Amino acid sequence: MTKACLKYLLVFLLVFMAVERAAVYACAAPSDENQLVQHLKEYIEENSLHHEDCVRIELLSRIPSLENDPGGLTWQITGRPGEEYIGDTSFNVRIFKNGVFLKEETIRVRIEVLRDFVVSLKAIGKSSIITDEDVTVQKKWVRRIPANSISCVDEVTGKNIAVSLRPHAQITRNMLREVKTVRKGKMVQVVADNGLMRIVMNGLAEEDGADDTVIKVRNLNSNKIIYARVVGPSRVQVDF
Repeated sequence: MTKACLKYLLVFLLVFMAVERAAVYACAAPSDENQLVQHLKEYIEENSLHHEDCVRIELLSRIPSLENDPGGLTWQITGRPGEEYIGDTSFNVRIFKNGVFLKEETIRVRIEVLRDFVVSLKAIGKSSIITDEDVTVQKKWVRRIPANSISCVDEVTGKNIAVSLRPHAQITRNMLREVKTVRKGKMVQVVADNGLMRIVMNGLAEEDGADDTVIKVRNLNSNKIIYARVVGPSRVQVDF
């Protein structure tokens, strides 16, 4: 190999190594987009009701390159009035360099929130009373909060399900019915208690009632209608 060939080979290797090193450095440095996403995430967590680490963000609009203005950058982010911090929205971003205003941009983002949802563990038949063994809580990333969604198992146990459910189906409030512990036309025990005096008598329920609801009851002794609170199966109480 001639000296000229060696010279060209050496130049090529030096150029290749320099390009490779520059590429590595460029990848290692945090991008403007990553910085902005992190600042937006912090802003959303501070100003919304979402728990920390339960928010993820996707940029929907391109941000201007700041490669010509490295270092000393700060961000000032403001949201729209009444911002709900979920779904597709936008934020106003003011960028400063060493405390001096540099530029202002409107950045469109997609916000997803990690939420708890109560779901069925197995098939549940219509009109069944839900127990702890029937349901569990499942976490899902969502862009909107579904109407009537339930996040706590305690809100569904002991309730009557108005529809049939397959396993892993989400349970919503409009699917639930209170269990009727008193039925219209059935005899009930009426308890009148004011702390000093207690009276127990029989009555006839004039309407269905679930626990802690007030229903009409016919007093069998006087044949008058009274209002009483359901306190258990076939049992109501009059507070006076």
